Amino acid sequence: MPGLDPLRRASLVFLAVLLSSCGDSEPDGIGGGDPGGSGGSGGSATGGGGGIGGEGGSGGSGGAPPALDPHVEACLRINACDADGGVPLGIQACLTQELDAPWAWATIGPRRLGLAAMECKLAAADCDAVRACTPAADELGAACMDNAGADLCEGDAWVYCDELGAPLAAMDCAAAGLSCSSAFVAGCGAEPCDYATTSPECDPDDPDVLIECSSAGFLTRVHCPSQYNMVRVNGPEGDEVFTIAGETCGFDEQRGDFGCVGTGEACSFFSQRCDGAVLETCAGGKLSRRDCAALEPAGQGCGFIPSGQFAGAASCGLVGGGCDMGSDEACDGAVLRYCGWGTPAEVDCRAAGYAGCAVAEQGGRAVAYCVP
Repeated sequence: MPGLDPLRRASLVFLAVLLSSCGDSEPDGIGGGDPGGSGGSGGSATGGGGGIGGEGGSGGSGGAPPALDPHVEACLRINACDADGGVPLGIQACLTQELDAPWAWATIGPRRLGLAAMECKLAAADCDAVRACTPAADELGAACMDNAGADLCEGDAWVYCDELGAPLAAMDCAAAGLSCSSAFVAGCGAEPCDYATTSPECDPDDPDVLIECSSAGFLTRVHCPSQYNMVRVNGPEGDEVFTIAGETCGFDEQRGDFGCVGTGEACSFFSQRCDGAVLETCAGGKLSRRDCAALEPAGQGCGFIPSGQFAGAASCGLVGGGCDMGSDEACDGAVLRYCGWGTPAEVDCRAAGYAGCAVAEQGGRAVAYCVP
């Protein structure tokens, strides 16, 4: 693997999305446990030394509590909604969506459903809409009996089945204003297309966006400057993994069609390296550079994913950090303590308008949430 620097040994701190139906917490590799299904990075946007609450914690040193970071506020709302009649994912799994989402283009398996379900919840207007995104998977058992290890559509419900033919996770596409379709795999979308015959193209209204037909049979829009893809190359020393992190949409010489490409010098083969905090890859026959330090959430660097679906791929994300996004969350009275994008953080649930703080178990770990 060419051009690797000492960050080759660093772990990026992400956490894969935890599927509410089964508590799937297997690391996906982009971070403190993985890339995340729900994104986080080097520290909260408003936290300072005391986390979200600033220097003095959730309440500061006096006066009115500071405004919550919008991502934290959204995650508190989602978890409070899911806790009413179900089990919340926890604030850390929700926050990591922001780091997982850029890998959505390359994500496969149940994690793909997890990303879409979290996006549905984040867009939901009220608690009924939040809960509608993820119907109880066990109610869809009949659909999986003859489809072990597959994903499928049951009406507008997108269902993943485990290897024993039991439902693993589900998303109601209609709750996101979409429909479910299955071509090579199942998925949610709005504009049907033929995966075998629809050619990719650049959006005429936005040169940075690639439009292509997904393997579920829906048109998808890929924002090239923020999304990642990955290629696995079989060589004499075994498989090598390379990240593709383009800058814009254009003709991809390596793909032989339109794709996400770089804008730098010509390159003849896949490559990836960290140049300080800049990720450099060969994308479509040209070098592409992505400044990790300039990305949101703040505090990101360049490193290599240590495990999971994207193991060995170079990526922007949290390198190191003061806490693990896969660790237990806790309540201290009404104060919720958690790892906020690699920095210990807290929020006073009562000051945020909730009744208090409570703890539940999800995927073998403790998750804390504000009680509605």
